[in-house]
Amino acid sequence: MVGLEAEVAEVIARMRAIGTDLASVEAKAAAGGMPRSVPESLSAFSNTEGGLLLLGVAEEDGFSVATIDAPKLASDLASLCSDSLEPPIWPEIDIVVIDGQPVVAAHVEELPADRKPCYVKTRGMDRGSYRRSHDGDRGLTSYEVHVLVASRGQPVEDMTSVASARIDELDPALTDALVKRLRDTRGRVFASEAPERVLDMVGVTATVEGTSRPTLAGLLSLGRYPQQFFPQLNLTFVAYPTPTGEPLANGTRFLDNQSIDGPIPTVVAETLTALRRNMKRRSIVVGLGREDVWEYPEEAVRELVTNALVHRDYHPLAHGTQVRVELYPDRLEIISPGGLHGPVSRDDLLAEPVSSSRNALLAKLLEDVAIPGTDQRVCENRASGLLATAAALRRAGMEPPKLVDKVREFRVTIFNHGLLDGDAVQWLSTIDTTGLSDSQRLGLAFARRTGAITNQQYRTVTGSDALTATRDLTSMAGRGLLTKSNDRRWARWTLVGASDLVPRQPTLAWDGPGKAGRRDRRPGIRALLADGPRSTEQISSELGITREAILRWLRRMEADGEVRPTQAARKSRYNRWELTA
Repeated sequence: MVGLEAEVAEVIARMRAIGTDLASVEAKAAAGGMPRSVPESLSAFSNTEGGLLLLGVAEEDGFSVATIDAPKLASDLASLCSDSLEPPIWPEIDIVVIDGQPVVAAHVEELPADRKPCYVKTRGMDRGSYRRSHDGDRGLTSYEVHVLVASRGQPVEDMTSVASARIDELDPALTDALVKRLRDTRGRVFASEAPERVLDMVGVTATVEGTSRPTLAGLLSLGRYPQQFFPQLNLTFVAYPTPTGEPLANGTRFLDNQSIDGPIPTVVAETLTALRRNMKRRSIVVGLGREDVWEYPEEAVRELVTNALVHRDYHPLAHGTQVRVELYPDRLEIISPGGLHGPVSRDDLLAEPVSSSRNALLAKLLEDVAIPGTDQRVCENRASGLLATAAALRRAGMEPPKLVDKVREFRVTIFNHGLLDGDAVQWLSTIDTTGLSDSQRLGLAFARRTGAITNQQYRTVTGSDALTATRDLTSMAGRGLLTKSNDRRWARWTLVGASDLVPRQPTLAWDGPGKAGRRDRRPGIRALLADGPRSTEQISSELGITREAILRWLRRMEADGEVRPTQAARKSRYNRWELTA
């Protein structure tokens, strides 16, 4: 049993064990023909992270296999995908045998950002677009449809002049400092220009009908009080007393609650002050002594708050929503309006320098604006913010941030426990980790906390490159510590049951994770193809990189004569990549 059939058998076994659908799998009995809700599921998978549709599997009967007309269902499903959805999709559709009976399986890929949303034609884009959630398919709101459509191009809301604002709404000290820095660092371009002209050239102001007015980006970067014109374009900070956000028995709802106004540089500085006021200090061993550090690394928090303010959605539909920073006893959450923008994969954000700025002018301006009271610029604008966050957490022995893209909002969560806390060290001491590296022990601790680990998560946790991560994970699987499963998108390495682990004797030595490796993916691809031809999806899964990124490397290697496709039709489901002689 190989390929799609093996995957279907695996997910059905998982659903039978837990008694419900998985977020990435939709099972329908289809005993009476094509279910009416199938177009919704296809739309939802296409707009979210892809998924597996099963026809002939009855959820209401414990995911038993139903009796279906499999050839007709497969044909009808193919027609539905091409005729009933806009844009049309072409999933991999096949008939597999489960428990001796046929099941129609369709593997739906997530659409690229420039083709979303996928919607049911008869209902139109606003009413016929869906996304996948844990409880099934949910219709997208008008705002969520806007977010997806906006990702097809470059938004310009930050470049728009604010009609009711005057030039004197800009802070003179901040504008003077910006002009001086531009003249000092950008050479002769600005040397001979008047300050007013410099501000106009860089987009702080715009001239409309002969009158110069601040742009939205200019107000947010250098304004005295932007909230005079946009009251909700600020940040709210709340410290909750309980992990669920529920009040204490005495009625206490918040330990701290603050609305933070001002331009973005001021908001970043005051948010850090509010966090310091509420964060705990913890001690870590350094050499022969101990060092007190903040509960959350300040570098990581600053990057996340800055990202939330710079890359949030500034479309008028989102003007009523603030950036939120919520501190709980066990975690810190930062939520910004609007999901990921552009052709960006959430899985790449913590492992690759990824750049796709929703607010290009704002990000560009903040390269040259300092956070008050520091020499730190607000924004590097080098696609390095989340990489720096992951590195800061790694140095602190903490797990990577959890990223959730809900289209209408983007949520980042940092948990305040260390991966190698007392419980993890005690657990590792009960199994045989002799010969494992520090990175592998750290990967095991992460898998223990979450149940499984992917190649990308291993790279983020340890700082390893993709090829090293694959070798380390494969080695641990060979020792019986992890088992590998492949859901076509990413290989997952699941921690085996505690009772199956081999007991061990020695003590744990921890010297910290290793340094990040190369970004050149060609050695990893060559190593995989040395064992025989592989599809793009297989290479993507093995190396833990998005399909689009792998294709870019493969095309470069093909141009250099290193690899070649096995089929003349590149989009053929049978196409593989192989090394040239």
